[in-house]
Amino acid sequence: MRTAFQRAGLVVAVAASAFVAVPATADAAASAASPTAVCGADGYSYSVVASSPVKFSSGTVAGTAYLMYSSGNGKNCVVTVKTSYTGTATFTTAQLIIQNGNTYVQGNYTSYAGPVRGSAAGKCVKYWGSINTGPDGQAAANAGGGRMSWGNCG
Repeated sequence: MRTAFQRAGLVVAVAASAFVAVPATADAAASAASPTAVCGADGYSYSVVASSPVKFSSGTVAGTAYLMYSSGNGKNCVVTVKTSYTGTATFTTAQLIIQNGNTYVQGNYTSYAGPVRGSAAGKCVKYWGSINTGPDGQAAANAGGGRMSWGNCG
């Protein structure tokens, strides 16, 4: 005869194995991806060199804009990761501004915008991310964050 403790252990083991067996959806996998993994999809390793909260004017944080660099390919990379409105396609941007150039990605994303990669050898960069409360930039509330001064020159 099993004790209550043994039965509880069996229930925990069954519950844990059931949790592991549940397949992840693509959105769940994407939202769990780290910004370095998103940039590293090109086969190179990236390190975060700067990050900034993406905030509404009220101060509420909607996500984070990340600036990363890979010494392997000499490229910078920007990703904006949502922490609000995840799972909902909202107008989200990631922007890498290189002296004498500009590259960005924008669209309706559920988890993050990016990666945006660019070579900036001998130049300085700025980075920016934004998250809107609705699709296609139609909503009134827009959060933004990043660094709009030149930095990370090299």
